[in-house]
Amino acid sequence: MSAHHAPDWVPHREGTGIKHDGTFATWLGLISFTFFMGVFVAANVYLRGWAPEKFNVDLGQYADMPEYTTLILLVSGFILLLAGAAFRSNAYKRFQALMILATLAIFGYGIALMWLIVRTYYMGAEAWTTNLGIYACQMILAIACIVFMFFTGKVYAERNEKGLRVLVPITLSIFLYTVVTGLAVFLITDVISIQEFAEWCGTKLNIIEATE
Repeated sequence: MSAHHAPDWVPHREGTGIKHDGTFATWLGLISFTFFMGVFVAANVYLRGWAPEKFNVDLGQYADMPEYTTLILLVSGFILLLAGAAFRSNAYKRFQALMILATLAIFGYGIALMWLIVRTYYMGAEAWTTNLGIYACQMILAIACIVFMFFTGKVYAERNEKGLRVLVPITLSIFLYTVVTGLAVFLITDVISIQEFAEWCGTKLNIIEATE
């Protein structure tokens, strides 16, 4: 009988995971993506500092939307970390339930991002220049998370434990990267003002000069 038609889940208790070149390749790709996304973040910071009255995006009554979007992302990431812990403990039923919750949460994050993209689009060229590229990069990451969650669920349904031990670390890596970059972008573009950022850089520069 093939693994696809196996009536019961019978995990191999020998070890809780395997190392795979796919995880290493995934992180190499994510590091490369960081430079691509960093261009848009740097442009956002520079333009808002250069002409804040023109390039600061004001969402009006929806000003808290980036905060809610980031909160959804953090919740989805936390749930997936719990799912990863359940998988390593061979608690497959709990893993399945948490993966479903994490998938729903990342779908919610994607919907919130789409709202921000549409809202930014209708705000004009200045908003496109500062924010649209960042939101597009975050949407790419959200889609990647959803795609890998889908394939992880498919492999789980086939009771393919070897495939899971390859896909789960990759999925966790992409999810972790999405959460970390999402939080960093939120802090840089929505929490820390340009003046505060400049003062922070100046303080650091003064420290460096003092130690030379």
